[in-house]
Amino acid sequence: MFRKIIGFIIAMLLARLIEPEAYGIIALTTVFIAFSDIFILNGFNVALIQKKIISDKDYSTVFCMSFIFSVILYFSFFFSAPFVADFYNSAELKYVLRIITVVILFQSVTTVIRAKATREMAFKKMAISSSISSVFAGIVGVIFAYYGYGVWALVVQQLLSSCLDMFFSWKVSFRFSKRIAYSVSKFSFGVIGTAFLDFCGNNMSSLVIGKSYSTIDLGYYNRGNMLPETIGLNVYNAINSALLPTLASHQNNSDELKYMTRKIMSLSVYIIFPLMFGLIGISDILIPVILTDRWISIIPLMNIFCLYYAINPIRAIGYNVFFAKGESRLCVLIEVLRFSLMLLCLIVVVFLIKGSVYFLLLTNFIVSIIVVLVTQFLLQKFIGYTLQELVVDIFPSFIMSIMIVFLVKWISWTGVAEGIVLLCMQIVAAVMLYIISSIFSKNSNFMMVYQYYMLRTSQNKNS
Repeated sequence: MFRKIIGFIIAMLLARLIEPEAYGIIALTTVFIAFSDIFILNGFNVALIQKKIISDKDYSTVFCMSFIFSVILYFSFFFSAPFVADFYNSAELKYVLRIITVVILFQSVTTVIRAKATREMAFKKMAISSSISSVFAGIVGVIFAYYGYGVWALVVQQLLSSCLDMFFSWKVSFRFSKRIAYSVSKFSFGVIGTAFLDFCGNNMSSLVIGKSYSTIDLGYYNRGNMLPETIGLNVYNAINSALLPTLASHQNNSDELKYMTRKIMSLSVYIIFPLMFGLIGISDILIPVILTDRWISIIPLMNIFCLYYAINPIRAIGYNVFFAKGESRLCVLIEVLRFSLMLLCLIVVVFLIKGSVYFLLLTNFIVSIIVVLVTQFLLQKFIGYTLQELVVDIFPSFIMSIMIVFLVKWISWTGVAEGIVLLCMQIVAAVMLYIISSIFSKNSNFMMVYQYYMLRTSQNKNS
């Protein structure tokens, strides 16, 4: 939690010091890093976590595979950087791309040890390591930004964070097994295929916006995504950290798998819905307060991103169920559908009707709803989790979250306060409303969260 709070503060400071165009350049380079994650983080890493029985040779074999892939990818990006810069008419992009993609090499080192820590539930150790590296790198990035280094402040921050994380985490071993490599590759095929299509869907818009609109527009798009992504994905990942091993342990019993899936689904939306809808409610006050009026243009973008990350856990949990059942091919098929629909929307909005970035993002959200419905249809087929049961699981959280939006908007319309005072009033009122609504409705998720909080508090006192 400490790392997330500090990271959020650092991100806000950087956004106040750096122009939107610099974030547009970084957003383009992030696409290349995300491409490497398909193999390094999503393919081999998931294969390690999913295996029932694992040895040190498994970890060392996957490390060797990850490192070889990262070296090949880095030099591919290095030599293609001039062509990428020419395509986007940005000379600075060539040097930024060549330097920032060094993080790929660092990630190949850290990903295996993090997979091991995830299996061993060593989350505290990972949190300490990430906190030290993120905070130090963030402080250095802010210093660079303050002295006017612009986009290079963001480059330095990312490089330092990845590099320090590597040194805090790594224990090296180069043992390699062809048998293990074959087994990992076989499982990873479906995961990598899904991750590749997911990458295309998530990054296609950034590539097109950077070319067809401007890097400034891409900067707005990138920062509009920042808060919803940071909050939505971090919260979901905290819940998901034990999800895949838990579901995998019930893969042979559909009834137990369905029960666990419903519990995880209900808990995920109970926590994520109020955060995302709450952001929508306070966005017109929040952005001017924390990022200044220079970033007001991102408010409608951020609201659409909030809706996307609110329903994203439904798709993600479905994918984890398919992985647990050994049906990763279904994820590939869903991502093919998602990519095809997004590509169609992209062609229509950008090239045919020449719509705005806002309209493009809205069509992507509509596509995400279709994908959720398809995922749920397949969940019903494999574990009997029906659409009606999904609605029952998420509806209470949805209603309470909508109430939050109306409450915070009403507080703003009364004109009782302005600026940061109004923002604090909205947040306090939203939290109180959600807690009271949960208590009166006897929401089981509230009791689960409350009991977990009390248990952790008791453990901290005893330690």
